[in-house]
Amino acid sequence: MGFEQIVYFCFACFIVVIVPGPTVTLIIANTLSFGARAGILNVVGTQLGLILMIGLLAIGFEVISEQFDWFFTAVRLIGSVYLIYLGYKTFALTSFNIKDTGKTQKQNNFVLQGFLVIWSNPKAFLFLGAFIPQFLNSNQITGLQIINLGLLFMFIGAIFDSTYAIVFGKFRNIISSNHMKLVNKIGGFLLILLGLWLALNYD
Repeated sequence: MGFEQIVYFCFACFIVVIVPGPTVTLIIANTLSFGARAGILNVVGTQLGLILMIGLLAIGFEVISEQFDWFFTAVRLIGSVYLIYLGYKTFALTSFNIKDTGKTQKQNNFVLQGFLVIWSNPKAFLFLGAFIPQFLNSNQITGLQIINLGLLFMFIGAIFDSTYAIVFGKFRNIISSNHMKLVNKIGGFLLILLGLWLALNYD
């Protein structure tokens, strides 16, 4: 893969990742309610989910997507219910101290949320399966190319997703404690909407 093609791929990745989607919604919602650290941990979870997706693509995304359609459906529904539950809990928070609200969920929970969101949306897997092959060189090993391009996609995505967490984290820190109840409700509402969207948007 030449330098020029890598530049084109990076630009295409940039266009893709800057468009807000389910993962960005999750990151913003948790950052507003629990702080930038929660958003960063969501990014870690989504990256772990992407690693698994890219590995499956390298094996053969067409075969896997056909054989494991039931698996995608099950994970999507479980993830949707989980997000709606988290949204309700966040919406109902009564503590407005930033440090207190930041401790209401364990760190590994935020990582799990990110992982579930990326896998609750089968379109992410199918999109990668349609996007990455556009940049493959038929004269090189396909599996290795998919892994390399996938890792580059993950790197670019992690940068911009983390930026969302940092920016909204700074925004959250300037909000007085009197407004934290509204922030929690906005974050919870976003999570509930995200869960409903994932449950209903299965075409």
